[in-house]
Amino acid sequence: MSLAPPPSPRIAAFDGLRGIAAVIVVLYHYLCLLHPHLTPSMGRTLTDFAHTPVHILWNGRFAVAVFFVLSGFVMAAAAERRRHALLANVFSRYVRLALPVTASCLVAWAWLVAFPDAALRMQETVASPSRWLSFTYQEPLKPIWIAVADGMAANFVRGFSRFNNVLWTMKFEFLGSIGIFLLYYLSSGRLRLTMLAAGTFVVVLWLPDPYLAFVLGAGLYEMHRRGLLRPLPGAALPVTALLAAFILGSPGEGAHARLDLPEVPESWELGEPRGLMPVLAATLLLYAVLTLPMLARLFETRVPLFLGRISFGLYLVHVPPLYTVVAWTYLSGAPEAVIAPAYAVLVLALALIFTRFVDEPVLALIAAVRGRSSSGTRSVPADA
Repeated sequence: MSLAPPPSPRIAAFDGLRGIAAVIVVLYHYLCLLHPHLTPSMGRTLTDFAHTPVHILWNGRFAVAVFFVLSGFVMAAAAERRRHALLANVFSRYVRLALPVTASCLVAWAWLVAFPDAALRMQETVASPSRWLSFTYQEPLKPIWIAVADGMAANFVRGFSRFNNVLWTMKFEFLGSIGIFLLYYLSSGRLRLTMLAAGTFVVVLWLPDPYLAFVLGAGLYEMHRRGLLRPLPGAALPVTALLAAFILGSPGEGAHARLDLPEVPESWELGEPRGLMPVLAATLLLYAVLTLPMLARLFETRVPLFLGRISFGLYLVHVPPLYTVVAWTYLSGAPEAVIAPAYAVLVLALALIFTRFVDEPVLALIAAVRGRSSSGTRSVPADA
């Protein structure tokens, strides 16, 4: 079958969606610290809001699933354009992740030096502390070279960081991307579609569920480049997909048992944070964005696009201030009416600085290296 040239992977609505997802993660972690009763996985007691579709506005695990599916889509597009450059693709992806991640570990290390015992004091002082506080250093801080090693290698190997607890996603990001690069290197045409379908079953049966997001994201890309996901104004299927995304993506951890739903394998439970439901919900949401023009235009407005530009920086820098300066300020008796807006301004400023001086220079570096490499070698047609 003859295909048209691959469409540009730069879909503005996806940038805006990524920005909104980053804000959801920030709000989720803020509530994890100061209002754990609103976050099913962190509090001892739970309010009724956590059982409603409103919970999608701060369901951080669903937002992370959106990141993973977006990564599958974008990595598939990159692999298609540079199909034969397997090692270069893997190395570029490592650099793109590792350098900003290491910078975030150094920033986190500095926050922890400035406020070394805030998390421990909060855990010992607050009547019902969040268990989220235990996901960072509460013992003597490791030397700065440990922070560098954590960013460059350790978090990609073990899947977590005590300097910056959001880095548990980086192992999935890196290995999931390698899987997409390898699949595109080894296959094309119908064979690639067969391998994507097989990959779905392999992940469901044997691998952690977040990897399914990369396979489904790549599947969406393949449908998109074949012209199968054209905008369908008001069509029933995209609208149904959007509603299903809210239904499957809003429940928090433990919702399956609280709603007394029939027994199923754990990864199939509604609300299981790293199960199938958040991944399926995120995939349906991306499908709806691709096929509902009104929804796409919503994410293409100025604020979501600005947040999309700083989204990686926002994701990487927003947590360390929470278990340091925010915890310290809260224990000092400052009202939350002051803490919340001050934190919002702080993290937006930090994310913008991080984007300007870390994230965008890393992207420019990778682009420059690719440009020099391609200019010195004969290009290989995509269908060779």
